[in-house]
Amino acid sequence: MFKTILVAVDGSGHAGKAVRCAGDLAKTYGATLILMAVDGHRPLKGPLADLANAEDLSRAEVFDRILSSAQVLAEVPAGVTVERRVGHGDPADEVLEEAGRAGADLIVVGRRGLGEYAELLLGSVSRKVLHLAKVPVLVAHD
Repeated sequence: MFKTILVAVDGSGHAGKAVRCAGDLAKTYGATLILMAVDGHRPLKGPLADLANAEDLSRAEVFDRILSSAQVLAEVPAGVTVERRVGHGDPADEVLEEAGRAGADLIVVGRRGLGEYAELLLGSVSRKVLHLAKVPVLVAHD
């Protein structure tokens, strides 16, 4: 049923639930799983700032860590293709654009994100993706 599944991630608990759901669907359908984080170009705050400061990481390294953690959470077997993407700009717009570019036939998002900076999965972003997507959207609740 699904060939390409795009999941938005930001390191939050809701994103973790979304990743686990998307990973399970990718395993079930043998679909390509695309993990996507979006750098909204705002100052890092909360857990993202803590991570960057504790380990002296650049913004790019923070987003790489988020994607690496998501890949582990997805628990997909070796035969399932996993791709990683970082968008730059408005989170909902970036998710929608990548879904179109990649030919995703399902988008998975969490209900909420990390907060003021990490708006990737805030309710407003989830709603925007849900209302504007041209493919089914699964909203995972933590």
